[in-house]
Amino acid sequence: MAAATPSNAEVLALLATSKSDPTTATKLESYVKAQIESLYGRNADGSSPYCFDANRTLAKLYQYFPHLADESITSLILLLSLLEYPSTDFIALSCLVPARVQEREPCATLARCSDLLERCQFATFWVTFRELVIAENAPEELKGAAASPAAVRGIRRSILNLLSLLYRAAPMGVVLAALDVKDAAALGELVEGDAVIKDMVEAFEGDRVLFVARDENTKRSKVNKAALSLDTIMTNLAAQ
Repeated sequence: MAAATPSNAEVLALLATSKSDPTTATKLESYVKAQIESLYGRNADGSSPYCFDANRTLAKLYQYFPHLADESITSLILLLSLLEYPSTDFIALSCLVPARVQEREPCATLARCSDLLERCQFATFWVTFRELVIAENAPEELKGAAASPAAVRGIRRSILNLLSLLYRAAPMGVVLAALDVKDAAALGELVEGDAVIKDMVEAFEGDRVLFVARDENTKRSKVNKAALSLDTIMTNLAAQ
């Protein structure tokens, strides 16, 4: 019989009192699945919000008690962290996953996806990310989440937000490839249909996308010197 899904309050109580107790693993596994369903399932309602601390605790329990480890659950943990891009959650959690597990599917594909996002190779990322939907060794929960509109929408928002922080305007082709959108008309529909994205985009000017003016994209002195250059993004996209 499957374990009952713990409430958010129960999860917080477990994290406060029983982080090292191996008997909590089953409850945390149930909560991982609940996060997937709540955030990316057919009837997503946000009732089980993403919880990095809970997922990290479970990964640590797997590390301390290898006989408890479930690679399917590990892949769900990594997917949830990947979808939090551009946070560093995936990197932090992958450090707790044995190399032999990361080398097997679907974790290997998830690791490639994370690396591609970090290197801003967005067009290749989308191709690789779609492989998760048809991966033979992936759990059904992972396939469903990767195929969900919520997951795609979240990643698109994150990528566009990155571009809008760095630049006041970007070539239309760069934005289309980065978001995996086929043409300017489709991008227009995306902008009009998503309030979060609409708040980032001011207008289309010929073959450019003009972003809403923000301190980060107008006051160049404030831009992080380590920020990725638009030339680098364009080079990556051209090479894909």
